[in-house]
Amino acid sequence: MNKWPIFSEKEVVLGNLGSMIGVATLWYPRNRFSQEVLGDLMNNVAVVGNLYSIYGIGILIRNFLANPNLRYLIVSGTELGKSRGALENLSTDFSILPSIYLSEEQVKRFLDQVKIIFVETKNVKKVIEEEDFRNTNHEVKIFDSIEIPLPKPQINIFPTAPSTHVIRARTIEEGYEYLLKEIRMFGHTTGNDSEGHRRQELWTLNMDITTQDPLDFKSIPHPEYSEVQIKEYCEDFWGGIKRGETAYAYGHIIRNKFGDQVVAAIESFKKKQETFRIIISLWDPRVVEGSLNDEDPPCITEIQLRIINNKLYQSCKIRTNDMFNGWPLNAIALRYFQYRFLECLKVELNRSDLALGDLSICSGSAHFYERDWIKIDTVINEAPVRLFLPDPKGNFEIKVEDEKIVVNHYAPDGTQILQIFYGTSALELSKKIQPFISQVQNALYIGRELMKMEIKLKGGK
Repeated sequence: MNKWPIFSEKEVVLGNLGSMIGVATLWYPRNRFSQEVLGDLMNNVAVVGNLYSIYGIGILIRNFLANPNLRYLIVSGTELGKSRGALENLSTDFSILPSIYLSEEQVKRFLDQVKIIFVETKNVKKVIEEEDFRNTNHEVKIFDSIEIPLPKPQINIFPTAPSTHVIRARTIEEGYEYLLKEIRMFGHTTGNDSEGHRRQELWTLNMDITTQDPLDFKSIPHPEYSEVQIKEYCEDFWGGIKRGETAYAYGHIIRNKFGDQVVAAIESFKKKQETFRIIISLWDPRVVEGSLNDEDPPCITEIQLRIINNKLYQSCKIRTNDMFNGWPLNAIALRYFQYRFLECLKVELNRSDLALGDLSICSGSAHFYERDWIKIDTVINEAPVRLFLPDPKGNFEIKVEDEKIVVNHYAPDGTQILQIFYGTSALELSKKIQPFISQVQNALYIGRELMKMEIKLKGGK
């Protein structure tokens, strides 16, 4: 073994590499855990690292197998996903194996080498000091170092605009499938970031969600969170609750860091409903003490709300966004926040006529980590064929009448003809109606129909 750890070396805190103990802190920030919980006991452990996801278990196992001196894994901290439960059932439930790219034999080899101990954060220091978990018979076993590589994903990138990409979808589930395809086909690859990760990225991806039910948690396509966990996350986002020792919680920042911005925003709407100043900020702009120099600043930086035509619209900025693991969860949390804000607004403004408008999310760095590319390709390949998406600029009926091609331009809801175009060729009409098309699917359909009508007008051949 030339170096250790062999994976994610920038995402761990190293202690005494002669120790047999490693610590996984789940969602408790590893640097804080090392300083606040362990302190001078860092010399008693070899390594401290987070464990956010099931995929991370695969990295953890690979690092432990590469270092046969490691015999104990202490698991502590706050759990927000499924990684702790997966570790608890690792000896009997092998369903996670496809997600961590390991065989049953490799996992059993890890369990032979490593004894896993689950400890509440408040008891970690005492457990390490007393060492009751240690077993001499276990420690004298001899194991060889095993280095298991991660699978190499394939990538084939097509050219696209360098910035400002737009996707419009009805639901979060639908939008998720669109953005997975968009980034995998057109996202550029980055160099290694500060934590040693390569990403595939689109710069400034704007996603508009039009009809998502804010209470439909079941449909949200998250790789690890259950329906119950998603609902709890949304309620915490609205209520300003911060659970355990996590670095931050968006709702907690909104409600507490600069005062309760929800209350302030509603009061501002009460003063003036036609306003452009309802901006909720999660980014601390202070030059020295602010987010710019924070160890772990919030990814969601801003929420803006506006009433337009009796609907409450919400626009959000996310500076950096893991679109595979993070985007679905934050998208439904933002939609739920928009819904709860609307319900309060109806009461405070005495406006029962107000309805939910679109949710727009602008992701500065919309990216996937390289470790997820293979999983993403599987999701894309298994995705169902989606129904046609209505164009917000309207839809078209194309036919031949009185030796002319007639194009009726309908309102998006199909109840009203907005205008009628006449012509004798597909080229002539396509130029006229081009400004009234925003969906690529719609444009392709109209192009096909115009050519069919031109052929029909010229005799059907």
